Amino acid sequence: MTELVELQHWRCPWCGDYLPDSPRGTAIDHIIPRVYGGPHRRWNLQLLHQGCNSAKGKKVTAEALELADAHGVTISMDIGQYRAGVRRRAAIYAVRATRQLSGEARDRALAAARNLTVFFPEARVHAVIRAAAEGNPAP
Repeated sequence: MTELVELQHWRCPWCGDYLPDSPRGTAIDHIIPRVYGGPHRRWNLQLLHQGCNSAKGKKVTAEALELADAHGVTISMDIGQYRAGVRRRAAIYAVRATRQLSGEARDRALAAARNLTVFFPEARVHAVIRAAAEGNPAP
């Protein structure tokens, strides 16, 4: 576990906050979820806060897709159904985040949500949608 936190510079890859000094409150996560064929290998592990690990669950992130490609791992899932779920969750957040804004800002945020095809950590999804609502390019 010490090797993981040092490689991650004591940061949780999901939320970006610092990890605690002790193992309490942390969880070892498979970047490519085991349920989709991710192996239990060092290169597929990361240390997350317990809550972040629960939030990530079995989501396939952009990092997981890159890692799978680099190591020749086939992710066994219906990617079309998965991408539809990503867009649906992002659209729900976009609507909630833009309730107080104009219809034009909401439309931009929803368009950005529809363009997402892989699940990024929530902070990144939120940043993309906020930037679109403000009329700025995605970060």
